[in-house]
Amino acid sequence: MQHKPDVAIRSLLGGPPEIVPVPSIAETKGLATDDAHLRMDPRILTRINDVVSVLQQDYTKVLLTHVADLERAYIDWKSGTQDTRAKIYDIAHDIRGVAGTFGRSLSGQIATRICALFDQTPHAIPAIDDHIDALNQVANLSPEPEGAFAQLVLNRLDGAADQLQMPAPDEKAGG
Repeated sequence: MQHKPDVAIRSLLGGPPEIVPVPSIAETKGLATDDAHLRMDPRILTRINDVVSVLQQDYTKVLLTHVADLERAYIDWKSGTQDTRAKIYDIAHDIRGVAGTFGRSLSGQIATRICALFDQTPHAIPAIDDHIDALNQVANLSPEPEGAFAQLVLNRLDGAADQLQMPAPDEKAGG
């Protein structure tokens, strides 16, 4: 008796891909947790990782384009062009919303800080030169820094932003 090729391959590799939901009785009896276990064919997981890797590489190009647009918008604002504040915020908002999904969490956190500076100073654009410079440098790195180095970058940006928001000593004295 001849086997179909796909049947022979599946039995050789351990069966077809399978996702197994938790039975409803386990949920009603309180035996299931929120992180129910699923089994998935390792070949599918490998394929998913390959696709995500390609998307991460593509997003790096998109991120570099966003950073270039952010720099141009900031230069336009400095030269007095109207409506660039909203454009800068929108670009930073886009970066912060998507960057972490593609393994660019530091870029997303820097963009989050840009948005926070805008939220804290609603009637004026804050000085975000340091943030844009850091974002430009980080966007050109692959893989993006993580851990202690990433925290150091964020701490320095936070320190620079705090100094910008503090009034100068002569402003406190009323002069």
